[in-house]
Amino acid sequence: MIDDIKIKKELRTIRYNRVSSISQNLDRQQKNNEKYDYVFEDVCSGTIPLFDRKYGVYLKEYVEQDKVDEISIHSIDRLARNLRNLLDVIEFFHTNGVSLYIENLGMRTLVDGKMNYTIKMMISVMGSFSEIENEIRRERQMEGIEIEKTLGKYKNRKQRGKESTIKFIEKYKKPIELLEQGYKGSHVCKICNLNKNTVSKIKKFIQPQLRTG
Repeated sequence: MIDDIKIKKELRTIRYNRVSSISQNLDRQQKNNEKYDYVFEDVCSGTIPLFDRKYGVYLKEYVEQDKVDEISIHSIDRLARNLRNLLDVIEFFHTNGVSLYIENLGMRTLVDGKMNYTIKMMISVMGSFSEIENEIRRERQMEGIEIEKTLGKYKNRKQRGKESTIKFIEKYKKPIELLEQGYKGSHVCKICNLNKNTVSKIKKFIQPQLRTG
């Protein structure tokens, strides 16, 4: 039995919560947890596909096994960070007769078993804006790095020589995600087959992000 999933009664509803790192607060998403039969809570990046996440795997299983009628989330960015993935997830739920309730909108994707086209349109618009915001955020981050380099203040990155920040992130995407989720360095070494020095370098790279949450 899954030890950190809360059981209330015969499963019909699921609450899915997610934060990107252990330093972030789940309180806002957890305030109505007692209303649901099961509560799944992931600590991971929103860029990880839902069904590749620890509890996203269980979520998919329960939907496929016809154990749930409705899945509740606080907001659409809890499920996905790009529109295509989000719509694919919703389509999967609907194919299996499961409605998605989006709490901050107060709306369901299925009404009497039929698609709510108003919410579909809203999701499409919101998902598109979310992608744009993420792209703007990445561009600002890169611009900030370039400014720091010009001023000679970007010291933490010098240890990687000529390797760019983007290449470094892509190269060590998995260990970065694990460290942000709270995994110990020794565990990351084993999971990703890396030596201690490499993991230490990765930890130095993400340390400012971990402090600011």
